[in-house]
Amino acid sequence: MSDRKITVRSGNEEFTLDVTEEEYQRYYRPWWQMKKREQRNREAMELNGYTEESYEEWKENDMRSELFAESMEELAERKMLLNVLRDAMDSLMPEERELAMKVFGEEMSICEFAKSKGENRRTLAFRKNKVMEKLRHFFREQGIDV
Repeated sequence: MSDRKITVRSGNEEFTLDVTEEEYQRYYRPWWQMKKREQRNREAMELNGYTEESYEEWKENDMRSELFAESMEELAERKMLLNVLRDAMDSLMPEERELAMKVFGEEMSICEFAKSKGENRRTLAFRKNKVMEKLRHFFREQGIDV
C-alpha cells in the first residue's frame, strides 16, 4: 500500500501526517470535499447577500424573532412570509417535500440524497427542477417575485 502525506492546519498550527491510501480515500478525501463544498456554498451565499438559514431554522426562529422585532411592520412581513413558505411546503407531495427539505433546506447534494434513497441521481435532479418550478409558481400566485 502506498502512503500519502497530508497536511492539517488549525489556526497557527500545522501537522503533517502519513496515512495509507485506504485511510485517505475513506476519511480525509470526503472530509476535504465536504469542507470545500461548505466553503464554496458559504462564499456564494455571502456574495448574493444571503445568510445560512434553513427552512427549519427559520420556522423555529420565528417565535424568537417576535421578541426582538424592531417594528410591527417587520414582524407582520416575517409572519406573512413564513405562512407563505409553510403553505408552499404543504402544497408539495410528501416525496417532493422531503427532497426540498434535504436539498434546499439542509443543502444536501443531489448525489448524497440519491445514494441515501437508492435512486438515480439524474431522476432526482429532474424532480428537484420540477419542485423548484412548483414553488416558483406558488410564490408568483401569492404575489411574491422570485
